[in-house]
Amino acid sequence: MKNFYADILFKKIRYPLFLISFLSLSFGYSNGQSRSFGIVFSENLKGSTALLGNTLMFSSNANGTVNTVAMNGNSVDGNSLYDNGNYGVTNMQYIDIDGNIGDGIETRNSSSADLVLPAGTNTIKMARLYWGGRALKSDFDMGDPLNQRIKIRKGSSGPYQQFAAAQLNQTVINTGLSTEFSLYQAYVDVTDLVQQNGSGTYTVGDGTFSKGTGGDYGNYGAWSIVVVYENPTLNFNSVRVYDGYQQIFNGNSVFTNTITLTGLNVPSGALANTDAQVGLIAWEGDARFKEDSFKINGTAFSNAINPINNFFNGTVSNDGAHVSTKNPNYTDQMGMDIDQFYVGTGYGILPNASSVKVQFVTSQDQYFTGVITFVIKMKDPIIKLSKSVADANSDNIAQPGEILTYKLKGKNIGAGNANSTILTDPLPSTVTYVNNSLMVNYGRGVSSGLKTDASGDDIAEYDAGTKTVIFRMGNNASAIAGGYLEPLDSFEIEFKVTVNTPSNGIIPQIVNAARLSVKSDALVDFVDDATATINPDGGSLPVTLTSFTASLLADKKVKVSWSTSMEYNSRSFEIERSGDGVKFKTVATKTASGNSTSKINYSLNDNIADVTSPIVYYRLKQIDVDGKTAFSKIVPLKLKKALADFTVSPNPFINNLNINIVWDKNENTLVKVYNVTGGEVISKTVTMIKGYNYVAIDELSRVPSGTYIVQFTTANGKLFKQVVKQK
Repeated sequence: MKNFYADILFKKIRYPLFLISFLSLSFGYSNGQSRSFGIVFSENLKGSTALLGNTLMFSSNANGTVNTVAMNGNSVDGNSLYDNGNYGVTNMQYIDIDGNIGDGIETRNSSSADLVLPAGTNTIKMARLYWGGRALKSDFDMGDPLNQRIKIRKGSSGPYQQFAAAQLNQTVINTGLSTEFSLYQAYVDVTDLVQQNGSGTYTVGDGTFSKGTGGDYGNYGAWSIVVVYENPTLNFNSVRVYDGYQQIFNGNSVFTNTITLTGLNVPSGALANTDAQVGLIAWEGDARFKEDSFKINGTAFSNAINPINNFFNGTVSNDGAHVSTKNPNYTDQMGMDIDQFYVGTGYGILPNASSVKVQFVTSQDQYFTGVITFVIKMKDPIIKLSKSVADANSDNIAQPGEILTYKLKGKNIGAGNANSTILTDPLPSTVTYVNNSLMVNYGRGVSSGLKTDASGDDIAEYDAGTKTVIFRMGNNASAIAGGYLEPLDSFEIEFKVTVNTPSNGIIPQIVNAARLSVKSDALVDFVDDATATINPDGGSLPVTLTSFTASLLADKKVKVSWSTSMEYNSRSFEIERSGDGVKFKTVATKTASGNSTSKINYSLNDNIADVTSPIVYYRLKQIDVDGKTAFSKIVPLKLKKALADFTVSPNPFINNLNINIVWDKNENTLVKVYNVTGGEVISKTVTMIKGYNYVAIDELSRVPSGTYIVQFTTANGKLFKQVVKQK
């Protein structure tokens, strides 16, 4: 990056193009713009982005050979003693790997780089070729369409395809003088080309850039390709790509350009570092000059080869390591950066966040932002389970010895992947399972038809010991693990039972509840329950329930509402709440109307200030005047501001525990470890900051092997995690 001096004779300015993937943008900028940012790709898919490119110019020795010391000057730590200007001394010449014979005759310059994609089937969704550099008007008039072209081919030999720029933006310096020149960026869509050829080496050339000494600015020329791809083996991600061409100017003082990215699809639960990835491309970044940085939510990013005060330094890198799959392979591009890195932890991207701020900072340089992309793991799935029961006589009355058929339908209606999909249905004592009646009617990724009752041979089984029906559903489901449901994936299963004859001859109401359990891509647990009820032989129930809902209000309250269309001898209703969907407690009681044949609406508010679980479950207990009871379906409710979970590794552990946790403010808090009998093993005070925290517990090396509970104390309650120590 070239220093900015007050003396106009030595004024150094820099014009980079940035590339990152994010969602929607609001800008803070000044001192002009050439083209406002706009979205060029937006999709939620099982895929990501890939960036590749190379320089088309090199720093030359006096004898015309490559100054390899200069071209690799930033190889150790990202800093260098060399740049492409050097106050008008650096002599920049064309790289031309295809030579001047055969197809190489057609190109004045050329270089190559490899498109590296993950294993498996990759579908190219978008590919754009960007190129940019410095051009004296006396060499190339960039207003002439003939100079707005570029050539590309797959591989290292064979004919090129020539493309005209779909758009070219330029800043013109010294207008009207013999020294007039342009600093420009151009692009063209090459999706069809990359779709046809896939991964591997791409050679690009014949760019229009001036060579020789370029004054204080320095000559440069380079290219890059931005690829969005889909691969069924990857997690669902939100992928966004924007581009533009905007000037950032410091006026010889610190200048910060802030972009607020809104509408982010951050999942619940703490992010892993690799859950969010940023890629940056910058034109004319020099490793010699410092005082430039890139910030996320106010925190400057750095790694082994992108220093905190010299981020845009001519590197092509991936997660802090130089990328070598290019020809020629110089560590300093003398005019372009391509850097990809992970930002899931340490940069204040909180669970359920809807926006992130990024900042481009300089105190010495001028540059242009060009393209922005951001990839982040998808938001949570939303699973729905429904259940119905049909009796053999089709009269909706359960009779002794009658066969009942239960059908369960599951669907993922959310935007995220539902992983480890398992359906469990513990049968009530009022029925007996009909052997070999497990049936899959349909489901993506699983075969339809009858399944055996045995475990370990297919995706379903009946556990006679617990009287539980089990199905593992979704893509890649197996005899030991549930598969995944993509958004809008669904399934239907069924099984049969017979109605038992009780000793007193009176069949009670038969209530059967099932549960669908999944994990999001962020490893957060989600469940949905469904209940099917059939009346006994002998008449209708005293209450007909038509609706039962729960909705989150302000001030840590939940509104629970229900409606009845008929009541007969009904005494009261009890609202029961659970943190896990299994153990319920009564939190409120409402007097019933007694007898009615018209619709009656009920509601009450439940105070959940002491709730620490991210999801609460409600069910309605109806009690009639004779003391008989019946339960509604279970309704889950996700709390938007629930306490964050935390992750512990390794688990099981041997000596030490490492904890990653997101905290909502700066404070000291207690972390304790208990044994299974409730005895306190350790208690220590730790200092937390707002955002992402790392906590090490090193005091467990001497405790015996066994199960322990880690507890964090917060202002709103306590967080727990079970861990196991091994010898």
